[in-house]
Amino acid sequence: MRLRFHFVFVVFCFTAVLIFTVYLRSAENRLFYKLCTQNTEQSRLKQKLANKQLQLESLINPAAISQRLDGSEVAAQAARYELR
Repeated sequence: MRLRFHFVFVVFCFTAVLIFTVYLRSAENRLFYKLCTQNTEQSRLKQKLANKQLQLESLINPAAISQRLDGSEVAAQAARYELR
């Protein structure tokens, strides 16, 4: 009788350990997916910030202002030639 209870206890513990292992693996997969998603989002935001900084720099930089003025003059000349 005692042997039977011992066997049932061992089977119960083994089953509990297996269920807990499966739970931990699925939790790890969820956390890994979340981490990868957050890393991707962080990279995207860094790229967006870098683009915004470059845009701001081009607005502040005096050389860029002269390039824009030159570009607008070229565009104005092109518009004049199109009207002819």
